[in-house]
Amino acid sequence: MKFKHLYLLIFILFSNWFSSQIIHGTIISNETKKPVPFAKIGIQNEILGAIADEKGSFSLDFTNVNNSGNLIVAVAGFKPFQISVGKFISQNNHQIFLEERISDIPEIAITPIKFKDANLGYNSKSKSIHIDYLSKNSKNVKKRYSEEELNQPQSEIAISIEPKKNTKLMKINLNFAQFTLDKPIPARFNIYDEKDGKPNQLVNSQDLVFEISKDAIKDGVCTLDVSRKNIWLKGKHFISFQPLDRNFEGNFFVSAGFLGKAFQRSYLEPWRVLPASIVPAINVDVKIER
Repeated sequence: MKFKHLYLLIFILFSNWFSSQIIHGTIISNETKKPVPFAKIGIQNEILGAIADEKGSFSLDFTNVNNSGNLIVAVAGFKPFQISVGKFISQNNHQIFLEERISDIPEIAITPIKFKDANLGYNSKSKSIHIDYLSKNSKNVKKRYSEEELNQPQSEIAISIEPKKNTKLMKINLNFAQFTLDKPIPARFNIYDEKDGKPNQLVNSQDLVFEISKDAIKDGVCTLDVSRKNIWLKGKHFISFQPLDRNFEGNFFVSAGFLGKAFQRSYLEPWRVLPASIVPAINVDVKIER
């Protein structure tokens, strides 16, 4: 009987080992051969993926993923990468090399006569209406969400702007209703063009990663200066925000308002409209051509 139990245990262990397909990989720049931090990895059309850490490393569970699906990698400054799930799983080496995307946007001289200052987006500073980002270690959060949901990254949220003339981005602002984190966490702004009324392709040629901290928030606003990034827009675009680390203690609330339209996603799945017509307080300081 003891041997039967031992065989049964070995069979269960090997069954679990073979059925589980957790793969560890690294995202690397093909030009510099250095890791690409915080790249987003996703399965096309599915709410499944990962965000690489600061060393470009990631882990992804392919156990229930269809081999005919596509693995996608996206990060500003690099060309999108795509490979079939089956081909990626079968490879011995799970390093992903990204090709850099060269930007050829010419610099335009800005003079007060030709350009004027403006603020675009949503600039609410509401303390009562907000989008909540909570620690996954919170007891209340653990009661409300499954383990699978807690292991997903915090949502990427996006608002639209629509300048009619040539517009240069100077600063991206995020308004907070509350911030109680005791340590800085990495976060990202992204800029997308528009297709069918939703965010589409990345526009910024450099990754806009920054740290959120108490010291970085002044009068309830965290600002990233992008005036030297040479980001020019005209027509409808989207500005997004996403925290890149869920392992924090405390919480923070992004101010928001109603009667608008904004979008959200976790990885690289299709964008979804934020419920209740809520719009996060993401706004930009710009120079607009007169």
